[in-house]
Parts: sequence; structure tokens; C-alpha cells
Amino acid sequence: MHSSHGHQHGHHRPHGVHWQATHPHEGKGHSSQEEELPLLEDYSSWDIVKATQHGILERCQELVEAGYDVRQPDKENVTLLHWAAINNRQELVKYLISKGAIVDQLGGDLNSTPLHWAIRQGHLQMVILLLSYGADPSLIDGEGYCSIHLAVLFQHMPIIAYFLSKGQSIDTPDIHGITPLILSVKQIIGPEPTGFLLKFNPSLNAVDKLQKNTALHWAILSGNINAVDLLLAAGANCDVQNAKGETPLDVALQTRNHLIIHMLREEEKLRHSRSLRLLKATEKYEFPLLLLVSVIVMWAVGYIADMNSDSWLLKGSLLALIFLGIQLFTRYFIGQKGQRNVPTVFFISSVFWAFMTWFVWLLPALGALVFQIPFILSTVGLIYNFYKTWTTDPGYIKTSEEERKQTIVTLAEAGCLDYRMFCTSCLVKKPLRSNHCIICNFCVAKFDQHCLWTGHCIGAGNHLYFVLFLIFLTIVGNWMLYAILVYWRDHCPTTYKQDGAWTFLTQIVFCSPWLLYIFTITSLHTIWAVLMLVIQLYQIAFLGLTSHERMTFLMKSRHSKRPFSLRTTPFNHGCFQNLAEFFHWRCFGLLKHPEVDWTKQYMLLFDPAKMKNFQVV
Repeated sequence: MHSSHGHQHGHHRPHGVHWQATHPHEGKGHSSQEEELPLLEDYSSWDIVKATQHGILERCQELVEAGYDVRQPDKENVTLLHWAAINNRQELVKYLISKGAIVDQLGGDLNSTPLHWAIRQGHLQMVILLLSYGADPSLIDGEGYCSIHLAVLFQHMPIIAYFLSKGQSIDTPDIHGITPLILSVKQIIGPEPTGFLLKFNPSLNAVDKLQKNTALHWAILSGNINAVDLLLAAGANCDVQNAKGETPLDVALQTRNHLIIHMLREEEKLRHSRSLRLLKATEKYEFPLLLLVSVIVMWAVGYIADMNSDSWLLKGSLLALIFLGIQLFTRYFIGQKGQRNVPTVFFISSVFWAFMTWFVWLLPALGALVFQIPFILSTVGLIYNFYKTWTTDPGYIKTSEEERKQTIVTLAEAGCLDYRMFCTSCLVKKPLRSNHCIICNFCVAKFDQHCLWTGHCIGAGNHLYFVLFLIFLTIVGNWMLYAILVYWRDHCPTTYKQDGAWTFLTQIVFCSPWLLYIFTITSLHTIWAVLMLVIQLYQIAFLGLTSHERMTFLMKSRHSKRPFSLRTTPFNHGCFQNLAEFFHWRCFGLLKHPEVDWTKQYMLLFDPAKMKNFQVV
């Protein structure tokens, strides 16, 4: 999980941070254990404050045993526990507390606790340690911020997630009634941590005590366009009035931010428009409705092309009307989510009309029924595997809210709450070889790709069906193209050898425009199917990788000082074994390979020799 460790507001900086130039990692959220100074350094003359700052446990123990009171603040009212916390000296914190240090001691210019200091610096492990010793996250510092507000202010998402998973309310107000969400949109320009907070379902209508502004009001006042967009997408109420009786749009008009004004007006139009009501009414029937329209439109385009009229103006006008009708239909009946299915319904419509063309035009022209059996069987295989690819769960990682919170706590306390182990979008622990799909908005086990033509992710659950779908599509496509060429040869008077390709094209257009139309569409699908099938088989057989893994490793290899071969990854078990594992070949019990549930696989049993130049993502 990312966090902006370097983000510091000048007046929010904990007192005494300036000295840390001695250590480049300190003050930037460094969460490792104590970093000892070089052994040659003589620290026997250091005072206890300096020894604490640098994490010299032996020197601190020596001075405490000599009678130093660990509760004693320095001249700036800062205790040793403050210094240990801000510099992530975990062993020293344990020692000082065992000697009587007060966990929630206030100190420094900002009258903060050690927990506040650790949060500002992004030391998640120190935060966990202090909480385990009873630190109170609800205490407010000199600026009026409690712990979760500081985590938001300094954009430390791991700490935010940990607090919320431990039971702290997402709507905890500060002394001014400012919730973490309001603080985020008010103080931080950008999508994070606002987008992250919205995943925990905060109240969008909570208001501050003084001006009664919602988060949307404050985002507008701050000119935070990213936050406005996120809040509107989350369903923020545009009609709420503040203490002055002003709606968000009224506030935007006063700030004269034209982009935000446009966003709010468009949102208002959309929410009150007739088209939105139509979209909601037809939402359940979007896909079948879109499919029906796609089938009709494909037929209409082919019919217009096949018309006997020689007037290109008439045909062009009819096609323009069809295009206009599609635009109006999409606007009033298909939402943004439904529009993602356009490539899928186009493919299904293409298969439907290709089969109809085969049955009506080509079957009578190609002779015996025995000759058609391979095509019919391949078509059945194509439809079946497309259906299985489309309907089978690819391996979505799904957990309950309670499980997500427990996962966050467990990973945080194990020091693993980062982007390699945790998905900040789904709030789940990422299994090995999984990836978050931004289109489906889910983490998918053994993620390969999101295929536009099938409309679904390809992962551990449906990868095999997808490859079989590509195989059958390649067979059907090539068979169809061959049949059309045979039909043209036998039924269309052409002079290809004498007059060349352009004349031949003109002749078959006049002979059968519909067949040329189907030939073009079939060529499109066959080309992408063949290319994708070749890539898939190469990756499966020779690399043992998914498409996503291959692209990720290639990018890492290009930017790495020590590039490695994709064939040396721990997932490559040799060509025959890779194919056997993927296609589940058993060869009458002669082959044995483990069945892996990639939705729950977090550890990898690997050959150390293969891991020399390899890092699992």
C-alpha cells in the first residue's frame, strides 16, 4: 500500500524533526528496525536524548540504570518516548515503557503524544506497538487532530486502514466537527486519500460544526476537482444546504471554478433527466436488449450493402440513419457500464450471422453433409467454450467486511501491509499471481487479462475455456473464409488472373455484397483469434506465465540492471509439464501434478536456483 511519506506541511511538522538529517531514512516513514551507527562510533559520551534519537539501546540502559528518570521531559517538554517514537526505535520504546514512561505523555510545540509523532512520520509498526501498550488514538493534539485525522493529513493509508479495521469510526470528528473525509478533500489536492476513505463507506452528508458544510462543499471551496469527481461518483447529495443556505452549486458559482460548475450542472441534469429514469428501468435488460439491437443493426448494414440500388448516396444516408439511431439508443437505454459489453455483443452477433450465412448460402454450395460435420462440431465447441468463458468465475477474490478488516490487522501487525501483499482497491490480501482488474474492479486469481470480446476477466477459473474458445474460433473462422472463397470461385464470374485483385474485388462486390461483408467481419475475428492463440500457447507451453505476468516481467527486466530470462521463473516446469498442468492431462495416471487453488495460494514452493534473479509480484 502506498503512502506519501514525504508529505509535510510546515506547521504540522512534529517539534524536533529538523535534527534528523543525520539519518536519510528518518522522517520519511522508514519502518525498519533500529539502525545502529557504525561500530567505530564512540557513543559513551552521548547524552540520553541523542542516544535515544539514534537508537543506542546500550547507552540508554546505562544512563537509566545510573538514575535517569525516563519520564523527565527536556526543556521543550519532549520526553524520551517521543524521540524513540518519531525515529521508530521499537526496542527502545519497549524498554522505556518497562521503566515507567507514560505512553500518552503530551509534549512538544504541538502538545502531541508519542503516537501522534509516530503517525506523522508514517511508522506503522511503531503505531501498532504503542497501541498495544495502551496508547489512546482518540486523544487530540494542539491543532485539534486525533490519530486518524493525522494519518489522513499526512496520507499514510496503511495507518488509516489499520485504525479503521481496529474499530475506529470512519466519521470520527475533530473539535471542529471535521471528519476524516472532509479533512481529506479540504487539505489534500488529489484523488488520495479521498478515494481510499470512500471504500470504507463514510457519511457523505456529515457536516462541520461551524459552517455546516458537507465534504462536497469543502471540496468545491478548496478547488479539489479530483475530490469533487469522486464524491459525485459516490452519490454525494447536491441539494444539501450549509449554514448560509447554499448548495454545492451555489458555492461553486461563488468560487467561479468553471470546470466544477460544469461538473455539478451535468450531474444535476443527469440525476433529474428522463434518460436516467429510462436507464434505471432497463438496467436489468441491458445485455439482451443490446444484443438484440446489435443483431438487427448487423443485418441492416449488410442488407443495405446488398441492395440492388446503385445509388451510393441512398446507401450512405441509410447507414447514417442507422448510426444516429445507435447513438440515441445508447444514450437513453444503455448506461456506461453496459457500453462495455459492445464488443461482446458485436462478436456474438458476428457468430450468429456467420452461421446463418453458412446455413443459407454456403451449405447448399459445398456438397455432401459429411463435409460440413467438422464445421458444425467446431461451431458447437466454439459456442460452448465461449459460454463457459463468459459465465465461469475467473477467480474473483471475495471476502466479507469482517474478513477484510481482519486481513488488514493481520498484515499490518506482520509488517506486510503494502501493495505487494494487499490490494488497496478491494481491501483484500492478494493471492500469489493475482491482480486487480480496473474494469471489473475485482482482484482475480492467476490473472491473465480482461478480454473485451468475452466481456470478462480471464483467470484461474476460466483460462482453459478461453484457450479452447480461441482454438475453436480459429478453426471456424478459417473454415468460413475457405467456404466463402469456394463460393466466389464457383458462383461469381471473376477474372482475377487476367485483371488483378482490384477488379476481382469489384466483381465479388457486385456478385455478393453480403458475403463480402461477412468475409470482412470473419477475417477480423479470425486474425485476432489466431494472434492471441499463438501468444497464449507460447506463454503457457514455454514460459508457464500469464499475459499479465509476462508483460510485468518484461517491463521489470528492461528497467533492471540485472535482466533475467522469462524461462527461468519458478512457474516454468518445462514445456510438456506446463501443458499437462494447464490442460489437466493425466495420461491414464502416468502424469501427476498438484491441483492448486490460486484464490487461496499465498506462498510458493520454488527452486532457489530459479529465484536468483526473480522477484514475485
